[in-house]
Amino acid sequence: MTIIYAVRLDLPDVTDAKVVASFETVFSELLESEATSHVRTPQEHWHIEALFLFPPDQDVIAQMLAPVFDQHGLASSAVRIEQLPQRDWLAENRASFPALHIGRFWIYGSHIDDAPPPASLPLLVDAAQAFGSGTHPTTEGCLRAMDMIDRRYKGGAPRHTLDMGCGSAILGMAAAKLWPSCQVMGADNDPVAIKVAEANRIRNNIAPAQMRLGVSAGFSGRSVRQNGPYDIILANILAGPLRKMAPSLMPNLADNGWLILSGILNHQATMVAQAYGMVGARLWAKIRIGEWTSLVMRPRQAGQMPALWSSE
Repeated sequence: MTIIYAVRLDLPDVTDAKVVASFETVFSELLESEATSHVRTPQEHWHIEALFLFPPDQDVIAQMLAPVFDQHGLASSAVRIEQLPQRDWLAENRASFPALHIGRFWIYGSHIDDAPPPASLPLLVDAAQAFGSGTHPTTEGCLRAMDMIDRRYKGGAPRHTLDMGCGSAILGMAAAKLWPSCQVMGADNDPVAIKVAEANRIRNNIAPAQMRLGVSAGFSGRSVRQNGPYDIILANILAGPLRKMAPSLMPNLADNGWLILSGILNHQATMVAQAYGMVGARLWAKIRIGEWTSLVMRPRQAGQMPALWSSE
């Protein structure tokens, strides 16, 4: 039976849901929690809970949360860690996630027995496997951006796509399903994420020749650099790392390529777009879902008119 640990944090002085979301992001994207939630209590307090499959380190959590407290001018609050009674929490968690229909993509877990809808592109990803199961607005924004590009801008399929910070590889797999002739590269700085991505690639019947995976901190990995330039780069990370990555990312984007950035809170979208504007990108579209924004950008030399990849 799986042992689950709950980490709980109360924020009595926070009234803005955007601030709460920034704390929750630390748990979901940086501390590798299996699930997160937040709720406003009757006492007008915010209560955040994150679930882990391993004993969380309270000191590490405090270090990761400290910059968020400082950023919002809040006094630090200690987290509480509790080992939950042994139940099949993961099965219960998976059962609470129905299949999702996002554009042409149909995302489902292994607990779903229903047949995919006609003309859909099925993606098998379990919610508890890794960050990136399609349930988070940042992932949904990227999927909708890919669907939008494919539907609206004709001119042939992309030849090379990069899923940077791939996690579960849901975005890379979506690109492989949407454009079967495309060569996909998935990169992550976490070796565990790459193992999960590889398992998902196999479960979704995507050939290794179509989708390569490798450990890389940004563009430091040789395979990531050698497979470029990319017609599409997908980066669902966080606003801070995205800004720092801009100077190394843009040289790896094809002159007529597309850049999809996500993991961005609404109030961070302008500063991320400006960081890429300074290195030669132009904002093409914004997709806002709740408190999260996904940016679609292109190199300036791609021009104003919508044109996709050449057929050469």
